[in-house]
Amino acid sequence: MRFCVFTPRGEGHRGPRVGVVKGEAVHTVKAAESISELLRQEVDLTDVRLEGASYDVSSVGLLAPVPRPGKILATIVNTQAMLGGEDVHLDRPRVDMKVPSAVIGPGDEILAPRTGVRPEVELAAIVGKKLTSASEREASDGIAGYTVLNDVTAPSDSRDDAYEAYRRDRSTGAIRKSLMRGPLFRSKNHDTFCPMGPWLVTPDELDVSNLRMTTKFDGFMVQEGSTSEYLFGPAKIASYLSGFLTLEPGDVVSCGSVGWTKSALGDLDPTEYTLPMKDGVLSLEVEGIGTLANPVKVR
Repeated sequence: MRFCVFTPRGEGHRGPRVGVVKGEAVHTVKAAESISELLRQEVDLTDVRLEGASYDVSSVGLLAPVPRPGKILATIVNTQAMLGGEDVHLDRPRVDMKVPSAVIGPGDEILAPRTGVRPEVELAAIVGKKLTSASEREASDGIAGYTVLNDVTAPSDSRDDAYEAYRRDRSTGAIRKSLMRGPLFRSKNHDTFCPMGPWLVTPDELDVSNLRMTTKFDGFMVQEGSTSEYLFGPAKIASYLSGFLTLEPGDVVSCGSVGWTKSALGDLDPTEYTLPMKDGVLSLEVEGIGTLANPVKVR
């Protein structure tokens, strides 16, 4: 099933509602104000009660499926393309965080600093039940559904946040002054830097092992790949995280991005790419889920 959070247009100030998308219609879910609420109530999303009220998809405003997650764990360098070569390997996921207040929905505007932004199309898993020290199978069973997440990044921020410190050289054992890479936090957490949507698709409708993923900017392809490139799948990542951090219903585990097309990247390394410095529209698609489109406004 496909779930969305929406606001009907032309109905005054009524708040967001949860809907099930069937074809071109959105059917309202009974007694639910948010998907997170349904998940906290341990409701089986494949067996929800519909209210009867329905709307045409084109007549509603879509919000992010989880407009304010408890936490957003974003996996980084989860493909060989993101690592930059076949001779480098990881033995476990590497994860950063995005703040809930950065979340926006389909059609909402991404505010890009003049230093540039990098879009990152990602498959994101929505946690459906509490997971603590979960096995990979338990983590898989604990995923309520999947959506598209754009891990928008301002690469210049982490370069500017680099700093010098005295650290031990691993090769020589000597303590020496070193240039340390700046943290990613600022670069990934500007307001509007976490678009999600257009809806949540339950796991029974998807085989997440091989879904095509693309990013286009004003129709020009800048990213193209597949979830088959992931070094660690969503259940593996969720299981790993739950080993030291309890995951709760409504949390988001984003699985990482794919590489950039040669025509977009040129001679840059994967961390250096930014969009052309102009307003435009980003369209991110994950096969089987849908397209997440957001205008970009350079400010």
